[in-house]
Amino acid sequence: MKCPNCGSDMEDGKLYCEVCGEEIHIVPDFEPEIEYSITQTLSGIREEVLKEVPGQEENALAGEGSAGGNRGRRIRRIIGRKPAVILIAVVSTALLAGMIAGIVFGVRYYRANSMEYQIARAQACAAAGNTEEAAACYSRALELEENIGIRFRLASLYEQSGRDQEYLNCLSDIISSPYALEEEVETACKYMVSYFEDRKDYASINTLLNNTDNENIRAMFRQYLAEPPQFSYTEGTYAEVIPLKLTADTQGTIYYTMDGTLPDQNSEVYITPIFLETGTYEISAIFVNQYGISSAVVAKTYVIDVLKPPAPEVENYSGEYQVPTMIKVRVPAGCAVYYTTDGTVPTDDSVPYTGEIPMPPGRSIFKFVAYNEEGVAGDCTTRQYTLELDTDLTVNMAIAGLQEILVAEGRLLDTDGTIAGGVQGRYHYRLHSVRHFPDLGDFYILSEIYEDVSGAQTGTGALYAQDIHTGSYYRMTWDGSGIPELELMNGSDS
Repeated sequence: MKCPNCGSDMEDGKLYCEVCGEEIHIVPDFEPEIEYSITQTLSGIREEVLKEVPGQEENALAGEGSAGGNRGRRIRRIIGRKPAVILIAVVSTALLAGMIAGIVFGVRYYRANSMEYQIARAQACAAAGNTEEAAACYSRALELEENIGIRFRLASLYEQSGRDQEYLNCLSDIISSPYALEEEVETACKYMVSYFEDRKDYASINTLLNNTDNENIRAMFRQYLAEPPQFSYTEGTYAEVIPLKLTADTQGTIYYTMDGTLPDQNSEVYITPIFLETGTYEISAIFVNQYGISSAVVAKTYVIDVLKPPAPEVENYSGEYQVPTMIKVRVPAGCAVYYTTDGTVPTDDSVPYTGEIPMPPGRSIFKFVAYNEEGVAGDCTTRQYTLELDTDLTVNMAIAGLQEILVAEGRLLDTDGTIAGGVQGRYHYRLHSVRHFPDLGDFYILSEIYEDVSGAQTGTGALYAQDIHTGSYYRMTWDGSGIPELELMNGSDS
């Protein structure tokens, strides 16, 4: 058997041509048959009429090819003679034509409303490369009956033909279909994520995942999610300081504000817990994942009602000083005091105040804050000092003179600090403090620092003192009562 469309050889019993996809009408379309039946019926009528009218057959045959007018006159004579025969023949022909037309209509109706037929037709067209006709047949099949498998086939056709939006719509229909099994929904989601991955459209992946409540799917592609940060405390009023933590389930960055404004990627980056002390805080945060997708903003309000400790009292007022001075602070009861010298406000990670602090030479700024047992910070106390000592000796001069003495003693090989005795590394010397010792005088206190070959530095514990008025150098130690013991060094002025 050959295909009526392309002429290719076909196996018997095939419904469609495997080359061009043309439908093979096992049940014919009937139009040729209708024409043939009517022709045969009219020929039969003609023969019957000629038999009933002797001598007319020859005239009729002789009239073939004559002018139309002569033939018409002969037929009218025949019809006039046998009207009942003609009428019966015409009615029979009409009935037969109606029956054939009904069969044709029935076959066509069956094909248009048969899911099996539409699927078979779609498969044949798809095999022949006629994706448009195949898609139309699959669409008609879905109109007749919902079938997730057919939707996947239709999606595949759309993908092959580059109809991206129809492809995505088809997958979306599967995801939202109440007839789809869980594994079918997951498969459709995988296809959509793969499509967006290829195009680096991570925002669409995030939207897809946020619009599904299927935890398996969300877990499978969690790295693409940009969910709002989670707060470690529910909003409300607290009678204690709270260390508020912000967390996210995937890799990325959390940005936040504390004044109620909307955060963005220029806002403060969350790194460590936010300690909320007495006051009202409006914390707003967003999460930006590793693909640059931002979450929705989440905001919470906290009211912290805890009594603040008083500000530390510093006995030494700001101003200019000419003699070594110790800075003294009164620590509030039940509190710890912390301080800084770089102008920043102290936290409980700053240097703790444990006793009097030697005022450094030159200009300096000290800030002190008290923290109570609940971790609440009080107000900051600030002091600025200028210590101008009544001496011509500078700290650098004191260090240089000490190094020369240590070279002379054989502790150092040179004034660069190279250690004698083949020990690797160097010694450095720094100002420890400026101190006044009653009955002894005013001194620069210098500490010794060891630096190994890797550059790591540690204190040796050795202290040296230079009298800022006489220039004499001493080795210094402390006795058990905190009184210094000074030993004059060789080569130093007595």
